[in-house]
Amino acid sequence: MGRKLEELIENLSIWQTSDYGDGDTPSPRALAIAELRTTGPQAVQALIERLDGLLAATAGHRERVESVQAAWTAWYEESDRLSDEHGLGADIERYRTIPSDSLPQRSAEDTNYRDPYDLKQGIIEALHQLGDQRAAPVLIAALSDGTCVPAAARALCDIHADQALPALLDAVTLMDHHTNKSIVFDPLLASLRHYGVSMAQARERFEAEASPQGRVRLMHLMTQLPDDGTSRPSESQIRDSLIFLALDDKDNTGRWQAVGALNKIDGSTVERDIFSDWDAPPPADVIRSAITLAAHGEPLGHDRELTSRLRRIRHTAPAARAVEAVLLQDLPEPDAQELRLALRLALGVHTSELDDPLRFARALHRLSSHSQVGDSALLALHRTCWDLLFPQMVQDDEARRREARTIFDAIATPHEHTRFAGYTASRSFWSKVRQRFRRGCRGVDAQA
Repeated sequence: MGRKLEELIENLSIWQTSDYGDGDTPSPRALAIAELRTTGPQAVQALIERLDGLLAATAGHRERVESVQAAWTAWYEESDRLSDEHGLGADIERYRTIPSDSLPQRSAEDTNYRDPYDLKQGIIEALHQLGDQRAAPVLIAALSDGTCVPAAARALCDIHADQALPALLDAVTLMDHHTNKSIVFDPLLASLRHYGVSMAQARERFEAEASPQGRVRLMHLMTQLPDDGTSRPSESQIRDSLIFLALDDKDNTGRWQAVGALNKIDGSTVERDIFSDWDAPPPADVIRSAITLAAHGEPLGHDRELTSRLRRIRHTAPAARAVEAVLLQDLPEPDAQELRLALRLALGVHTSELDDPLRFARALHRLSSHSQVGDSALLALHRTCWDLLFPQMVQDDEARRREARTIFDAIATPHEHTRFAGYTASRSFWSKVRQRFRRGCRGVDAQA
C-alpha cells in the first residue's frame, strides 16, 4: 500500500469538519473518499484488506476479553455460593474449586485496546460510495461488529451480496431498537426489506435465538414486517426474556422498558413513576418470576447471570416479598428447586424489609423439616436469628413472643442462647439509659 493511499485511509476516521471551517467545508473523510475515487481499483482492494484486519483485531480482542471475563465470573459466582454456605467473613479459599491464583489476566495489548470504530465506519462508507462489488464479503463480515452494522447495512442496499440476509438477521440481535432508532435500527430494517426478508425467515431466526436481548429484538423486527401467513409469535413467548432484562441492574433504561413491556403482556394497570424509581429494583412479582426461571435453568444459558442479578438485589424490599412468596407456597408439594434458590436468597434478606418477620421465621421453621431443603432452611434460620427471632422474642405481644421463643428453642445452639442473653442484657442497658435521659429531661423542664 502506497504512503499516499495509507494516509487517505487513515483520514477516513475523521468525519468532523474543522472547528474553524464554515458549514460547507468538507470533512477529511469526505475529501479522502473523493480522492480515493481517482486512485483506481487498487484502492478498493486496500480498503477491503484494511477493514478485514480491523474486524479481525476487534473480534480477537472481544474473544480474549470474554474468555478472561468468563473465568472471573465463575470465580465470583463460586465466591457468592461459598459465602452463602459458610457465612460472611469465613475463609472460603480452602473450599474453592477455582483457585484465586489461577485466574487469567488481560494482556497489556487488550487493556490498552481502543476500538477504531470511526475508521471502520469510514472505510465502509468509502466502499459504499465506490460501489465495487468486490466489497460484498467484507460488508457481510462487518455485520458481526455492532459498531459497523448501520453503515454496512446501508452499503448492502447498493452493493448486492448473496448471503446478506442471514447475516442481517444475525445483526438484529446486536442492535437496540429503542436507542437512536433512526440511526441504528432503521438502516438495518431498510436493508432487510431490500433483501425481501419474510416473516417466516424472521420467525425461524427467532426460534433459534437463545439470548434474551436477541429474542426481544427479533420480536420487534417481526412487528415491523407484513403478515405473509406465518403467524407472528405471541408476546408471551418473550416474557422470560423480558424478566431477565427487567433484572439488569446495570441498565436502568433497559430494565424499565422491560418492566413496561411485562405490564402490557400481563395486563397490569399499576402505574410507576420510573423517574423517581430510576434506580429501584423491579417489582416483587417480576422478581418472583425470575426466581422461578433461574431455579429451573432458564433462560437457557443465562440462568447463572439471572441468579447473580437476584443475589445482588436480595436485600431490597421487593426481593424480600418475592422470596417470602416462594417460601409460603401453599401447594401439595412446593417446588424444591424454587425453594432451594429462595432459601439461598433468604440469607441476604434484610428483615427490616419484611412485612411480618415472624411469618418469615415461621415459614423457615416449617421448611426445616422438608426432606430436600431442610438443611438450607435451618441454615437460614440460624443466620438470621439476631435480626429475625431475637426482636420477636422480646415483643410486648405475648402470643408473638411465645411463638418466636418456641421456634428459637427448637433450633438454637448453646452459642445462640448465649448471644440472646447478651442481646437482652444490651437491650436492658439501653432501656435504662433512655429512662434516665427522659427523667433528666423532665427535671430540666420542671426547673424551667
